[in-house]
Amino acid sequence: MDEKNISQGKKIVKPASECRYPKTSLVGHRFGRLVVTEFAGRGRGSVLWLCLCDCGNNHIVSGSNLKKGNTQSCGCYHKQRCSEVHTIHGAAKGNKETRAYKRFRNIHTRCYNTKHPRYKDYGGRGIYVCDEWHSFPVFRDWFESHVGEGEQLDRIDNNGPYAPWNCRGATRKEQMRNTRRNINITWDGETLCLKDWAKRTGINAETLRGRIRRFNWPIEKALTTPAMNRGRHQHTRESTAL
Repeated sequence: MDEKNISQGKKIVKPASECRYPKTSLVGHRFGRLVVTEFAGRGRGSVLWLCLCDCGNNHIVSGSNLKKGNTQSCGCYHKQRCSEVHTIHGAAKGNKETRAYKRFRNIHTRCYNTKHPRYKDYGGRGIYVCDEWHSFPVFRDWFESHVGEGEQLDRIDNNGPYAPWNCRGATRKEQMRNTRRNINITWDGETLCLKDWAKRTGINAETLRGRIRRFNWPIEKALTTPAMNRGRHQHTRESTAL
């Protein structure tokens, strides 16, 4: 391990050459801006890993801090955020924050502040903000040209990052239909949520849900098999036979 240009976040008590290699390797894994490059040794009760930061610096971090999301850069992210606070071009004066700046602040806080109540749903499960959107002016220009009045910033893939290619402007109703709890169904080249397919086909939403989740019907069969009306609920002849 090259000792030069290393930001030693954790002190090495035993170098890697004197330690048994950990059972689980983190080499090659990404944690925020850090990519683990090699086993560094052990600190006081910690397995240490040498990481390469996106800014080019090397940084030694404990495996527990990487896994918990406590350390996601060599320290450059904090410095950048402090700089951005003073480079927001009039977007936040007193309590008068622009829509773009509020959203910029919110997405970064949810993804990188481990104390934020929603962190577990964002940064805690790997959601991050793309590099270019760490610059407020760049984010602001995209936001103002893509997110209209009455719309919110919405991620197209809820498991993907905040990035231009994965975001759009969406109404509150569209956002609610794009949650992880919803079922999105793709058939015949079109993707709609389960409730929209129910309206399109005239089949009760709970009937469709049962066909797909309970009976494991193929999508085409679930959407094209007519349902029978029996009182308040819809059924299918085939469902009782499965």
